[in-house]
Amino acid sequence: MSVPRAVAVRGNRPPGLLTWLLIRVTGLLLAVLVLGHFAVTHIVTDVAETGSTFVAERWGSALILGWDWLMLGAAVLHGAAGLRVIVVEYAPRTAVRVLTIALVALSAAMAVLGSVTILRVILAA
Repeated sequence: MSVPRAVAVRGNRPPGLLTWLLIRVTGLLLAVLVLGHFAVTHIVTDVAETGSTFVAERWGSALILGWDWLMLGAAVLHGAAGLRVIVVEYAPRTAVRVLTIALVALSAAMAVLGSVTILRVILAA
């Protein structure tokens, strides 16, 4: 797979190599993390036993908390980078800055809320 050439779309500057690389790296990371999560939750463990007790026991492990936090971070970064590409390609040039600021604020809020949830589990233990 080759790196795409920078081509201006609708007069806006393309997102660039860093964004392209970020989307690929977080996508690969998500594939591993989500498939691992799915395997533990639905294949290794009987689905009938997946309840609040299972989740409480699972979140008692530092490895699982780290895994879930990494999955949260990768998902937020992947989604924000992908939406940024869409904003740059399709939004009017005058709206790109405002939409990018809104996207960063929304992504930061989602990352903070998810991190607070995971931290509350750690602090409650």
